[in-house]
Amino acid sequence: MKLSNLILHKDILLIHADIRGNDYIFTVKWKLHEDKKGGEWQLASYMNNTTGKLDLTEQEINTFLDQINPNWDWEQDQKEIMKAIKND
Repeated sequence: MKLSNLILHKDILLIHADIRGNDYIFTVKWKLHEDKKGGEWQLASYMNNTTGKLDLTEQEINTFLDQINPNWDWEQDQKEIMKAIKND
């Protein structure tokens, strides 16, 4: 999967993706977690840019979302930051 032409407008991100040799356009929206730590991109829409069809499997969509979403452990990051500040 190759991603290109990322366009960000506020909390909306438009992404072109090459999947299986086909050009797709994805629109994702940033959603904060309830505890205001981190967040993730959630699929708003997508389409095959050549055919206009919605022809991806659920697994392909999840693979795309896994690729663009951050994988952070916010609690561990906070501990590391506090440790660095204390040791400084």
